[in-house]
Amino acid sequence: MFDGKFFLRWLVLFFLCTTSGWGQAAKEATDLLQAETSKFRLTGGYAEVETMCQTLAQKYPDSARCFSMGRSSEGRPLWVLAVSRSGALNPTQAKRQGIPVVLAIGGTHAGEIDGKDAGLILIRQWLNTPPSHDPLKQQLLLFVPVFNVDGHERPSPYNRPNQNGPGLQGERVTAQRINLNRDWMLGQSPEMNAMLQLVAQWDPLLTLDLHVTDGVRFRHGVSLSMSSMFSADDALHEVSEQLLSDMMSRLRAKGQHPLDFTPVLLDFENPRAGIMRDADAPRFSHVYAVLRNRIGLLVEHHAWTPYAQRVRTGIDVLTAALELIAKDGRELLKVATNADEHSEKMYSETVALDWHNLLETGVEIPTGQMDLLGYEYTTHLQAPVVGGRHITYHLNEPVVWRVPVYNDIQPVNDAIVNLPQAGYLIPAGWASVVLPYLQKHHIVYQTLPRSLKSLSVQALEVNSENISFESRTFQGRLRTNVQGEWVDAYADLLAGSLYVPIRQARSLLAAHLLEPVAPDSLSRWGLFNTAYEVTDHISNHRQLQIAQWMYREDRRIRERYGEALHQKLPDLRKEYQTRMDRDDRFKDDPEMRMDFWIKQIPYHDPTFNRYPILRTNRAPF
Repeated sequence: MFDGKFFLRWLVLFFLCTTSGWGQAAKEATDLLQAETSKFRLTGGYAEVETMCQTLAQKYPDSARCFSMGRSSEGRPLWVLAVSRSGALNPTQAKRQGIPVVLAIGGTHAGEIDGKDAGLILIRQWLNTPPSHDPLKQQLLLFVPVFNVDGHERPSPYNRPNQNGPGLQGERVTAQRINLNRDWMLGQSPEMNAMLQLVAQWDPLLTLDLHVTDGVRFRHGVSLSMSSMFSADDALHEVSEQLLSDMMSRLRAKGQHPLDFTPVLLDFENPRAGIMRDADAPRFSHVYAVLRNRIGLLVEHHAWTPYAQRVRTGIDVLTAALELIAKDGRELLKVATNADEHSEKMYSETVALDWHNLLETGVEIPTGQMDLLGYEYTTHLQAPVVGGRHITYHLNEPVVWRVPVYNDIQPVNDAIVNLPQAGYLIPAGWASVVLPYLQKHHIVYQTLPRSLKSLSVQALEVNSENISFESRTFQGRLRTNVQGEWVDAYADLLAGSLYVPIRQARSLLAAHLLEPVAPDSLSRWGLFNTAYEVTDHISNHRQLQIAQWMYREDRRIRERYGEALHQKLPDLRKEYQTRMDRDDRFKDDPEMRMDFWIKQIPYHDPTFNRYPILRTNRAPF
């Protein structure tokens, strides 16, 4: 049924946004943002970001710089503010002076836009009136107000039904329907490729990705998440965890009630059943930073908090982080630099490339309990109107939930690997597939100038039963799970093949791209799926003929496949008969029985099920 009152209310709201500023820039950067003038009922359009960025740079040329890091898929510039009173406003100056760089990203999901307004307000305040102990003297803040610009410019009152303001909110995905905070490893979007270039140029010590969470109806205004367990450097892991602890203390001192991970409910209809911590994956910004031997922090404001309060929380988070980097940034930078040096010596090391919560493996033992600031609620066995099991929160009855916590994050056994002594080899036929990812992640590689024969390598043996494909696409890709065993082999490599040495600062990132068991490897994203597709067949009647020859020990097996196979035939026949006598499943399955014989012959498609990356313990040069 058409709801005339709702439509009229939406029309008035949309008119208010478009006429009073969604598409209008502030005349001066020192003017209030539309978020402020509307008492945080609204947020401004992207023109406001552009104007503030450029005007601040003009007004404070020694402390602020405005530039575009690239363009969105629809052609909009991706504006970046570099702010510092250290004397460094470009990456060369920052590196030469040893100035820590902090990257803060707003609007990765454009409906979760708190970070944009919080960052712009804080930067404007600090440039207009520097704090007494000015954090900007000790660091450089690189601020991307809106990462998903195209999504930001498609506002709707319907985009975030679980969120309390602003009135119109942008879309979660880009114009190409890419979720940017799942794109850090693959880099499918122009926005992410621009970001990866920015990260490579400026090398931020700390990355803050500013989001808004959904779902749970509690009274915690913000959660901070780190995944420092992905680091292969103990010292970096330790200082990262300390930074998180210090952030929590500072936020509490500012009156916040932060959580040090984003809780996942075990039972969405009964929060007291417990919460667990997710391990996350390298496709997320805060994990990707760790693979570069830096620090990543995922910030999640609480969706049900009013927008004005969420922006205030965002200012508190940014302030706490910048104060800590001003205090400890140079020491943290030394630890990160040492981690780079450690990475250059990681050959043959054993590393865990994936992690999970033990609860996901069926180990239902809580690590402790904690108090969550929540509300009383009712769990309906048969909910009113719709039936079924659902929850109703009673927002006039604040309570404290005492809940079990499942916080035990452990390595995934199948993803623990021994890194090669020398590195990885990509045959020339696959070089064009892999090369763009080495380049966008600034991983060191070399191109073989000439062909090499009988190179000693390790190849991954893969059987069809060790390959599985997800049933639905994710980020437009059909993700794939491949397992196997690395075995010694010899390979001929053509000129144009690639060699990726493990002795480099980005060795951990290289392993995450090239080891198939890594959660966001190129293999997992389906880039090598053609290697596992049958493209040629032995017809049924020919298979039957070959199986009969083998069973009868026919001389034609010797003529076609060699003496070695022919001599094996008596033993194969005995094994076949034993299985027929003892294995009912084998006896009743003609395909299994046919496969028993056909898999013995040299395969007609030699590159089928051949993982296209090789490992080597000796550099090819």
